Amino acid sequence: MRWHRFKMVKQNMKSKNVSSVSKYYAGKNVFITGGTGFLGKALIEKLLYSCNDIGKVFMLIREKRGVSAQDRIKSMLETEPFARLRNERPQDFKKIVPVYGDLVADSLGISPEDQEMLFEEVSVVFHLAATIKFNEPLSVAMKVNVEGTQEVLKLAQKMKQLESFVYMSTAFSNTSLQRYHVEEKMYPPPKPMDEVYDMIKSNDPNECFNSEILDGRPNTYTFTKALAENFVVDNHGDIPCVIVRPSVVTAALKEPVEGWIDNWQGATPVLSLIAKGWVRCLYGEKINNFEIIPIDYVVNLTIISGANCKKSKDVPIYHCCSSGSNPITLKETSILYTAESVKHGYNELPLPGMIFSKSSWILFLMTLIFQVIPSYLADLFLYVIGKPARYVKIQTKLASYLDTIRFFSSQSWNITNDKTRGLYSSLNSADKKLYPCDANLIDWKQYIPIYFRGVKQFLAEPAQKKRQ
Repeated sequence: MRWHRFKMVKQNMKSKNVSSVSKYYAGKNVFITGGTGFLGKALIEKLLYSCNDIGKVFMLIREKRGVSAQDRIKSMLETEPFARLRNERPQDFKKIVPVYGDLVADSLGISPEDQEMLFEEVSVVFHLAATIKFNEPLSVAMKVNVEGTQEVLKLAQKMKQLESFVYMSTAFSNTSLQRYHVEEKMYPPPKPMDEVYDMIKSNDPNECFNSEILDGRPNTYTFTKALAENFVVDNHGDIPCVIVRPSVVTAALKEPVEGWIDNWQGATPVLSLIAKGWVRCLYGEKINNFEIIPIDYVVNLTIISGANCKKSKDVPIYHCCSSGSNPITLKETSILYTAESVKHGYNELPLPGMIFSKSSWILFLMTLIFQVIPSYLADLFLYVIGKPARYVKIQTKLASYLDTIRFFSSQSWNITNDKTRGLYSSLNSADKKLYPCDANLIDWKQYIPIYFRGVKQFLAEPAQKKRQ
């Protein structure tokens, strides 16, 4: 009896030290859209690295700007996030199988032979592909974000081994000027689908829609992601399905490389210019939540949710965000980010810092004094020493960019993450260590400097080398 009890305890201890999430993916084949994007690269790397025994990773990919799909994958695997796999297990790259196609084509433009292969072999689908441009014409955003999702789901419904369909949305799909508290639940669609297509048909080619027409959404990106969510929920049928909603995805906290980031999107451009001292005024309030999340937390939640997906009429929704449980304000972020900038001598003007205001007149005056006039003076100095002017051009571009993010800097949301935290707490100790995704684990005083150093190392310095 004692021996039996000892054996049971030993087995329980052993199970806590083995990743059940990684074990779930053992021998399973997955299909990924958006695999060459920021999130896609990190997801593929993490699946290959932490789920050692995973089967094939089918990756939807097309030729782009004259570069073949095969060459695009080859170039991708030579980048920073795949360094540890290149060094430790380069043979795992053979698990990546390109599936030639296009998100905006019927049946994703996949050949009948490749479709049959996916129907027979795929167990998990990760649909990440989307256009994330805020100012995308509505017809384009609909084609990619909604109709593309329809095609992926249609394909998934024919997969004989399918156990999990993970749809990547955004935490801002249901934020608006009227809704400041967003829960992990489904919200009604912003407009009926036929009404949206009528809007497209009756509008001018530029398709410029304001927030009022988009049901309180600030842009066509968040609007179409809300529509796509509703389509998935209404049409998933018997497919086990889950929706992941990340907030603004930023540099890696730890994986695949500390600080890794590969794009100038989201909050990164304005934070970089704040760090240099060229942006000192922002429309908003200093106490507003700055809703960001490291990319590795998003990837980890995506993998965990895929492994815990169950067949149900209800579609679980998980938020990967920080404001609901571990918020950081705009002011706190700017202080930490500029402090790291000064420490590394990154600032081009002395004493970088931020002024926040919701008064248009104060903002205009402060911008003129602290940004516009210094830019003209700086360009005059460059002219005198024989170098090309550039700072006024930066301010011009910046004004347009700040208009697109004004909705986000001027509001403060509470986006809950209780279900995500509950899912994470249900994991065993091995999985908690391998797949951290609870925002409460983030120490902002540690992370924001990592974010800065990542932008400097992976974006700013390579861009500067190209200019030289």
